Parts: sequence; structure tokens; C-alpha cells
Amino acid sequence: MPFYFLKTFGCQMNVNDSEYLSGQLEEMGYLMVSDFSKADLIILNTCCVRAKVEQKIYSMAGRISKIKEQRPKTIFGICGCLAQKEKENIIKRVPEADLVFGPSQIAYLPEILDKLNKKDRKSIIQCDNKISWSLKGKPIKRRSNITAYIQIMKGCNNFCSYCIVPHVRGPEESKPAKRILEEIRLLANDNYKEIMLLGQNVNSYGQDLNDKDSLLNLLKSINSIEGIERVRFMTSHPKDFNLELIEIIENSSKFCEHIHLPLQSGSDKILRKMNRQYNMKQYYNIINNIRRYMPEASITTDIMIGFPGETEEDFQKTIQALQKVHFDSVYSFIYSNREKTLSPFLGEDIPLDVKKKRLWALLELQKNISIEKNQNLVHKTVEILVESSSKKGIEKQYWGKTRTNKVVVFTYPFEYDLLGQLAVVQINKADAYTLYGELLDVKYK
Repeated sequence: MPFYFLKTFGCQMNVNDSEYLSGQLEEMGYLMVSDFSKADLIILNTCCVRAKVEQKIYSMAGRISKIKEQRPKTIFGICGCLAQKEKENIIKRVPEADLVFGPSQIAYLPEILDKLNKKDRKSIIQCDNKISWSLKGKPIKRRSNITAYIQIMKGCNNFCSYCIVPHVRGPEESKPAKRILEEIRLLANDNYKEIMLLGQNVNSYGQDLNDKDSLLNLLKSINSIEGIERVRFMTSHPKDFNLELIEIIENSSKFCEHIHLPLQSGSDKILRKMNRQYNMKQYYNIINNIRRYMPEASITTDIMIGFPGETEEDFQKTIQALQKVHFDSVYSFIYSNREKTLSPFLGEDIPLDVKKKRLWALLELQKNISIEKNQNLVHKTVEILVESSSKKGIEKQYWGKTRTNKVVVFTYPFEYDLLGQLAVVQINKADAYTLYGELLDVKYK
């Protein structure tokens, strides 16, 4: 029986793509292993959003190449966004690679493997970027039986000046609503409790269908599906985030009160250079509407540090934005040049030591904000969806998330299995990243 190893880099959409890769391979008779040195087929599902990720991918590819020297019959594939960006250049850098295929080709993995065997193991490069929903009916091995990812759209039309995604994922294409609803109903029948709707910009869902209300109608339809307890979506773009969407979330029993709204910078000057298509006044207006309609909602964001031409004044405006909004958490990262993007030509590169200093200052500020917000939940009760567990002495330690996406940890006697249940927990301790509590009740579903 053949074995496969699959490593995923990048976002939730890549994770979902890897679920389809696993499903197809296991239908072909492969078994997954955690050690690539024991695999007959090795696949890296890649990302190219930042240079640091690419370095990690090529570093791992180098280690795999050494395995191929010892086991030349091992098949080595590189797929995903880096494969789409580099195409045949990957073979020049990693000549041991047998397969190079982009995100749109994942549905054709069995055919690609068959073609490789027929070509007497000459490298296959298949990176047609035409987006299609060809994964319909393809087997999938989901990594969780509690929470499921569903891609509702692919691609991006925004062309932020720093971002390579439109070049590797192609233009926006919305999955037909009928198919999305069919998938969710099947997941409800399989006792899934939570759905995560995915897209590079979920708020623009349906715009390629010339229906600006498509997302709102889709969410209303999803809310009527019985069996699903929670629905989340990401990522949202501020330019498309409107009051109608906030009202739907507020009035829905299923949509979680957690909004991830990438800011990137608190400086209007930098936002213009980034081609983000909103300014800080507009962003603050969205935040105010969220707070007005959903005062208990959590708001998280992404911040980029060191965009070309970012001055100390620009950075301080980002700091002021954190102090004003009080995000629940922030994903922050240092800017890196990406091929095919305009950003390297829009200002002087910021010295790395300055970038690191600014990142550290932002992380320290946000850590204190997160601690303050989480400690406000101490002695309060929250509802969590229990997602995983581990043994801790004679008890189990359970891990789950609140509707506002806060991580909660609690222990309970070992003989009980609470996975997939909605639990009521009283919080008795909190740090910047995690809440700790005591189980009060379980809402068995």
C-alpha cells in the first residue's frame, strides 16, 4: 500500500485545498504518513504571499530532494500558489520535483499522476490559471468532523499594490449559491456544527454575477439550514463591508459575533499607496457601526509593518488606530517585496531593523490590549464549541472557541467525551491569547 506526505503552507483556502488533495489520494489507495522520508508521494501545497514563507518552502524542498537521492522512485510534487507563480522556474531551482501544478489543477491530481507515469517520470508542469469549480463531487478528507471550510469564491479583483494573490489565484469567481447550500446541508446531515465560509474577499461574493445582494441573500439562506450551530466567514474587505451585512449578523442565530477586518495601516497616505480603496474615516465608521449594533462582538485585524515609504508618523497613526479601536487581536507582519506588484516602486525600502523595532512596539501594545479585553471576561460565563482534547492526568483538557473566536481551555473527568458539544464555561483566568475556565453545563446537540 503506497504512502503519502502532505505539507500545507498558508491560508485556510490552502488548508481546504489540501483536504481535497487528501481525499483524492486516499480514494486512490494512499495512506497518510507524518514522516516524508517514508512516503512514496510527497506534496507541498504552497503559499507565496510573503518571502519568508517561500524561504521555508524551498528549505523543505531541499531536504526532500536529499530523500529523492536515496529513494529515486519517490514522487515529489509542489502545488498551490508558489507553483502557480513560478511554474517551470521551480524545476530549475528544485530539479527533483516531478509535479508542479497550480490551485486550479488540484481537482485533476489523479490524472496528473497518471500522466506522470505515462511520461516515464518526466516532470509535469500544469498551471492553467482558469478558475473553475471542478472540485464538485471530488472526495474530501476534512481535518475536523466538527468545523468545515467551504470556499464560496476564488480569486481577487482588488490588486492591492503589495499583494500577489490576484496574479496566482486569478480573478474573482463566485461559486453558485445552490451548490454552497447543498454542501452545507450535507455537512449538517453529517453532524458538523460550524461552517467557515472562505474567500479572498467574501464581501464581494456575487459581484461577478452582477448581483450586489448575492452575499446577503446567501447568508439569509444559510441561516435557515437546521443542524448547523455556527457560521463564520473570512476574509472581509473594508471597502465592501456595509451596514446591511452587520444587520444580518446581528439578527442571525448562527452567524458568530466575530469580524475580521484587515486594516493594514492606520495612515491614509499608506492606504492610498496600498490601493486599499478606503480611508481611516471610512474604516472607523465601520467599526462604530459594528460596536453600535453588536457591542459584544470581537474585532480582529491584519497590520503590515514597513510598507515602502512608511515614515515614523505613518507608523504612529497605525499605533493610534490600535489604541482607538482596541482590537481583540492583531495579526501583524513585516512587508516583503513580491514579484508582479507595484509596491516596490512606491517608496524607499524601510531598513529591516526599523521594521523589527516597529513590529515589536505594535506587538507589545496589542498584547496589553488583548490582556485587558480578555481579563474583562473573568468571572463571566461563555458558550464554547468544544473542538479538541488532550489527556491531563486523570482528566481531559478541552479546547474550544467562543462565538467571538476566543480560545477557551477547561478540564473535565476523562470518561466524558464533549467533542462537538456546546459547553457553558465560567472564566476564572485569562492571558493575552487564552481564556481558562470551569465547565458549568453542556448543551448536548
